[in-house]
Amino acid sequence: MRLLILNYEYPPLGGGAGRCAKYQAEGLAGLGHDVTVITTWFKGEKEIQEDVHFKLIRLKSRRKKAFRSNPLEMSSWALKTFRYIRKNKLYLQTDLVLAHFSIPGGMVALPLNMLHKVPYIIISHGQDIPWFSPRELFLYHLVFYLPIKWVCSRASKNTVLSQQRLNELNRLSAPGQYSKNHIIPNGCDIEFFTPPALDKDGDKLKILFAGRLTRQKDPFTLLRAMQELSSSGIPFSLEIVGDGPLRKRMETFVKNQNLQRRIRFSGWIAREELRERYRNAHLMIITSRDEGQSLAMMEAISSGLYLFTTPVSGSESLVQEGVNGEYIPFGEPQQIAEQLLAFHKEKVLIPYRIPDGILQELRENISWNHYVQAYDQIIQI
Repeated sequence: MRLLILNYEYPPLGGGAGRCAKYQAEGLAGLGHDVTVITTWFKGEKEIQEDVHFKLIRLKSRRKKAFRSNPLEMSSWALKTFRYIRKNKLYLQTDLVLAHFSIPGGMVALPLNMLHKVPYIIISHGQDIPWFSPRELFLYHLVFYLPIKWVCSRASKNTVLSQQRLNELNRLSAPGQYSKNHIIPNGCDIEFFTPPALDKDGDKLKILFAGRLTRQKDPFTLLRAMQELSSSGIPFSLEIVGDGPLRKRMETFVKNQNLQRRIRFSGWIAREELRERYRNAHLMIITSRDEGQSLAMMEAISSGLYLFTTPVSGSESLVQEGVNGEYIPFGEPQQIAEQLLAFHKEKVLIPYRIPDGILQELRENISWNHYVQAYDQIIQI
C-alpha cells in the first residue's frame, strides 16, 4: 500500500512516540509498502531523505526544542503539513494515512478524509485521549475534547497502547464504534538493548531513572524516597537521565538535602550511553502518575534490568512481581525507600539475575517486529 505517516515528532525530536513512528515507517517499508513520513524539521537534519520504499520529509515550523513542544508549535506543523500535502497532491499518491496523535496528526488526516476521501488510522500515545493524566492535562483535554472526539469518530481505526487506554477511548466513542478501536502495544529494539554478559557485583545499589522531568513522571516522589534511603546507611547512587521543566527545582532539592554525592543529573544522553546505563544499574525506577506505555520500561526490561514501577498503564503485561520487577505505590516515598532497602538486602547483597528463560520470553514479546506485524495486518483489513 501507499502509506502516509504523520507525526510531528521523529528522531531526534521527541521521546517514545517519535521512535515508534521511526520503527513503524522503516518496518512497513521493509515489508514492501511505499511509505512517506512527514514530520518536523530540526537544525542539523536533512529536509528530505529518500530510499527505495521510504521517504522522510521534515517541514520547518515554529518548534524550538527537541524534547518539548507546545500547542502553538503543533498547530504550526499541522497547518504546514496540510498545505504541503495539498500543494504536492500527495493525497493522490496515498491509500491510507497513519496519523500519530489525535492532535495534531488527526487534524491533518481529518480534512484530507473530508476533502479527498483518504482513509486514516489514529495512533494514540496516551496523552492525546481525554482522562490521561488529568491533573496535568485537564485544560488541554477540555479545550480539545470535541475535536479529538470528531477525529477519532471519523477514523477507519484507532489504536491505543493498553487496556486502560482502550477503556478511555471507548468512553469517547459511540457504542457502535468500539470494534474499530484496537490495542497495539509499543515495541523495543531488543537487538540493541541486550543484557550484560556478567552479573553485577559490589554492595552499592545503583538506581536509574530515565524520562522527561515533568509532573506526570512525579520525580519528586523519587527524590524524597532517596532522602529517606540516605538515612538508612546503605551505599547507593541514583542517576537521572533526561530533562524537563522540573530539572532546576530538582537540582535545588538535591543540593538542599545534601544529596549531591548520591544523585547525578545526566540530561539527555546518546542511545549507546543509555544502553550502558541500563546494563550497569541494578534497578530502574518509574514513579509516574500515568503512562501511555513507557518505552524506557521496555528498554530496561530488554536489558535485563530489574524494575520498580507504579502500576501505570501498560505495565501489567511486562512485570512479573518478584521475578523481573515489582510495583511501588503512587506518591509514597517512605514505602518506596523500604522496598529499596529490601531489594538491596535480597537482590544486591545476594546477587540476583532474572532467569534466562523468562527474560528471553519477555524480550521476544516486546520486539518491534511484533509492533510492525500488527500494523501490517491492521492496515490491510
